[in-house]
Amino acid sequence: MPFLQDLFKQLRLLGGWFSDSIPFVVIYYLAQVVIIFGNLMTYAIIGRILFSWFSMGSYGRPTNRFAQILNDITDPVMNLVKKIPHTVGMLDLSPMIALIGIDLITQLVVFLLSKIA
Repeated sequence: MPFLQDLFKQLRLLGGWFSDSIPFVVIYYLAQVVIIFGNLMTYAIIGRILFSWFSMGSYGRPTNRFAQILNDITDPVMNLVKKIPHTVGMLDLSPMIALIGIDLITQLVVFLLSKIA
């Protein structure tokens, strides 16, 4: 997230006790971990979507080991999203809702962490 990096650069330019303090560095790396986790979940959901197109003949259960791992990783998020209305005709919008939710939560957590720093 570019705004987070710009914020930390401005804080370092200001100088003072917080620019070299341990809590500042911990919050910075915690924000980076949140961003990486959000990106990994996004890629896992996209991979799940792609594998779902190719496993049509297996009655919804993936036969590929990699697809099973992706389903295991993304099931908690997808099951949470499937509790809300998410279909338009035959089109399932739950992966799109999950991607938007992950992005919003990631941005919110990083924003709150940047306010703490």
